[in-house]
Amino acid sequence: MNIPRIICLNLFLSLLSNTAIAQKSIKKNTWEMGVGVSTFSLPLYPGSSQRDVFTIPFPFFHIQSEYLDIDDGVRGFFFESPDLRLTISGDIGVPVDSQDSDARRGMPDLDAVLQLGPSFEFVFAGGRRMPSEFRFELPLRAAVATDFSSYQGLGWILEPRLTYETLRPFESGFNYQISAGLQFASEDFNAYYYDVAPEFATAERQAFSSKAGYNSFFIELSANIRKGDLIYFAFSRYRNLSGSVFEDSPLIEQKNSLSLGVGIVWIFANSL
Repeated sequence: MNIPRIICLNLFLSLLSNTAIAQKSIKKNTWEMGVGVSTFSLPLYPGSSQRDVFTIPFPFFHIQSEYLDIDDGVRGFFFESPDLRLTISGDIGVPVDSQDSDARRGMPDLDAVLQLGPSFEFVFAGGRRMPSEFRFELPLRAAVATDFSSYQGLGWILEPRLTYETLRPFESGFNYQISAGLQFASEDFNAYYYDVAPEFATAERQAFSSKAGYNSFFIELSANIRKGDLIYFAFSRYRNLSGSVFEDSPLIEQKNSLSLGVGIVWIFANSL
């Protein structure tokens, strides 16, 4: 059993499922806890032609206060005006066993990649207490690769995006969120996924060295419906690597990738 992979998938699913809690009515200092199960399919890494399918249980938590809102990931509202916010942003990349990948076989495994940093948000229309919100987001995150016993810094990720989100008027109901944006990354981040060191080069896999710059275009869509203590959710992420600074890497088997997931959460405790 790949323990770091299980830990990382649980963290990812916990963050993903919390998109289900966005509500128009903001109550200060509230929390909810639950458990869920999800099945999802994703490429081993962006650019891989091989996929993995998982069904896994995970913890669920939702915390909402004046300065912290854990819903679509982790958002800390250190500064907020009617149109401008300064929040925190996080993301997770799952680890990969290179023996499972035809393109990477014989190369080092990929550890989990944790990302965290500030995000500037500008609201064009709507707001957190409105039925919907349309905003520009500019997250800048530091990235670290880890097997949870050692760590390797991977530099930065810049991810400008446009997001439209609907907010539930009551605790039960339907809402969705769609985002589209571009990803730029440091040389170390791109190299971690797409470099081929000379000692790992073969007749079919030539040596390759990445550089900093454009990484990918992406579209994300999540939707969910809440009925009482049950939340049903679905998630998809499309990513296109065309035009990336590493698109000639032999580790890229296809330039389009799609991640999909569905799940259910049961809320068993709350502060209400």
